[in-house]
Amino acid sequence: MAKGASRETGPGPAQGAPLLAVARLLRIALLPSALCDVVTGLAIGYAGRAPDSAAPWLLIPASLGVYHGAMALNDWADRGEDATARPDRPIPSGAVPAGVALVIAATLMVGGVLWAAGAGLRAGAVMLAVAVLAALYDVAGRGPLRGPLLLGLCRFGNLGVGAAAAYTIEGGALPPVVLLPALAYGAHVFFIGRLGRLEDDEDDRPLEGRPTAALLGAAGTALLIPPATWWAVRETADPPNAGAAAWGLLLGLALAGRSAYAILARAREGARAGWTRGRVEAATGEVLRRLPTTVGGAAASVLLYGNLGGVALVVALVGGKLSGLLRRWFPLT
Repeated sequence: MAKGASRETGPGPAQGAPLLAVARLLRIALLPSALCDVVTGLAIGYAGRAPDSAAPWLLIPASLGVYHGAMALNDWADRGEDATARPDRPIPSGAVPAGVALVIAATLMVGGVLWAAGAGLRAGAVMLAVAVLAALYDVAGRGPLRGPLLLGLCRFGNLGVGAAAAYTIEGGALPPVVLLPALAYGAHVFFIGRLGRLEDDEDDRPLEGRPTAALLGAAGTALLIPPATWWAVRETADPPNAGAAAWGLLLGLALAGRSAYAILARAREGARAGWTRGRVEAATGEVLRRLPTTVGGAAASVLLYGNLGGVALVVALVGGKLSGLLRRWFPLT
């Protein structure tokens, strides 16, 4: 996630102990969100049913390794700036030496690619592409469009690697429709990244209506995720029955609609009161907190196809709550 795309106040209780500082370096509070992505992707790719082999499950440690390794690499790349702007972070505070942080980042990212390659060479190639995009974002992801685009592509890959697993691991030609949910999700994260750039003072121009536009984009793409998921699974698997599939879509729309409503409320509030950096920060935090519920809309859309859809939905909803609790101990700044 973008540096500056979320804010917490205070150094938190994880400041001192080395292991806790490493957990903060890895943004361990975001683990439920990363886990939600890949499990939901597997539910989409396998049409709600658990895979018959163990290989696809290797994508879970693979995805988490690349995701959290990239978080550590982000801190390493920004250590100079953080020494002035955020001196309480693990590297500038001295809790984690810069060299150690780089080794941790490289080990996790390379390990994540190897986990995926253990599932299948094509899956490993997909995860390698995600890792390269994540590294590019960390070292060159600045700019009003380049950074959000790279961020969106990373999240597209995180969900997409699971959605494509039935084909990259089991074999066969990948139907492009399977990647529609990941595309909608990547677009959603792109708009969150745009909001994060505005929070980070991307330029000296007045904010004007730019935060509102980013929030409208985030709300609209959140609503696209359930129907994109429903369409993808409908085209690649037989539903239990038409009625059951429709109920899943309605539940997915209800969850995504809940996120979209909260996002639109922030947009309306900011537009009426006038946008400030503080209001952009609060809006960014709101959208990030809604991410698991938004992805839960995709999981709900395949809920009635098989048990894995239900597992993905539980991971999304429980993960959102768990992430909030973890942020008290491992703040994201």
